[in-house]
Amino acid sequence: MISTATLSKPRPGSRRSQRLKLQVPVLVTRQIPKQRPAREDAVTLNVNVCGGMFELQMPVERGDLLTVQNKCTAEERESRVVYVGPTGPNGRKIGVEFTQPSKDFWQIHFPLVAPRNNGH
Repeated sequence: MISTATLSKPRPGSRRSQRLKLQVPVLVTRQIPKQRPAREDAVTLNVNVCGGMFELQMPVERGDLLTVQNKCTAEERESRVVYVGPTGPNGRKIGVEFTQPSKDFWQIHFPLVAPRNNGH
């Protein structure tokens, strides 16, 4: 595990944890009513203590529930789609947030989010 500082209490309108560029192989599963689940392998573009971002070919919408499996550990977390970006050559950038906190899912310790200095 990479050891860094602990997280600070979030401020309104700020990130709850530092976003880190980290490539982690994941298996993303979307439950589709009355059909077999859709599954797709992906690699994270960045992660934070609350979720991550990756590119997907499968269609998803903001608010959809997905299961994200960290292929390095086989650990799974239910996640909600919070961002759907434009389509690029490898699919759409999808941002997810874990439905339950999971500070160890990515197997790293996240850096402290430094408070902004507003000139005070």
